[in-house]
Amino acid sequence: MKTVMFWLVGICLFSCNVSAPQNHIHPHNYTVLDYVRVGKMMDTVKTPYVIDIAGKDGRRIVFVGCVHDADSAHPQFSIIGKYFADLKPQVVFNEGGQVAESTHYATVSEAIRKDGETAVLKYYADRAGVKMLNGDMDAKTEFALTLKKQPKDDLYLYYVIERIAIPYHYGAYPNERFDSVFNRIIETYFIKNGFPLSPEERTLGYFKELYKRSTGNVFDVTSFDLEAFDYINDSCKYCAVGRVSKMTRDSLLLSKIEAALDQYDRIMVTFGHGHALAIEPALREIVNRKRTAQ
Repeated sequence: MKTVMFWLVGICLFSCNVSAPQNHIHPHNYTVLDYVRVGKMMDTVKTPYVIDIAGKDGRRIVFVGCVHDADSAHPQFSIIGKYFADLKPQVVFNEGGQVAESTHYATVSEAIRKDGETAVLKYYADRAGVKMLNGDMDAKTEFALTLKKQPKDDLYLYYVIERIAIPYHYGAYPNERFDSVFNRIIETYFIKNGFPLSPEERTLGYFKELYKRSTGNVFDVTSFDLEAFDYINDSCKYCAVGRVSKMTRDSLLLSKIEAALDQYDRIMVTFGHGHALAIEPALREIVNRKRTAQ
């Protein structure tokens, strides 16, 4: 394990959705697992990977580490419901961005089909009158922070592979050509959120040139080397870039949970199970931290 000072607490002051006063948010040293170690653990644990921590002061966190799956037979969906009913959370956090309060689901089956574990959590939160908050980092903030840590071309290459090429490779957007998907997401996700790309750099041709220059290979969305971009590997350049992204997001999630525990006693989270494994030691520290009465 390694202990790190998460340097995103200041960012939490403007991006956290918890309504605690700013002086309730303080930097802490959190103990987290390195993502290389997490990668070696991921295939050895069953999903969902549930972390259920109760502190001596009565505060409790249930963190359901999920796989991003819309298979209604997966046990994670019934387990989310089971823990929600038992915990009766006062606030819940999801991965992947703020879900509009106006978004509702009539049944668990509909929720699973439309947005997996995030929608299921929203279904139960709506029924209980509980607010669901974004535990994740918005892309604009993430880009601003990671660009200070990694060269722009390296980040651009990694992000396109992770957030466009890999989903497409595994069957997302089945009725759309890759060039159409690429152009649309570059504009609506990268440019909209402040990733600095010139008109030339926004083109698929430029990306293919960058891929060839950086990896020595010709880019083919059907057969590119996924292992060269898998953050769990410890011997590849772009894997390390991916780990920066994961740790950046984890740090803000921990800051949000820390702030929420200044207001609430019972918190539930659904996030990917890799994140759960990485931050489990920190979650235990947060729950067991002595807090002054508010």
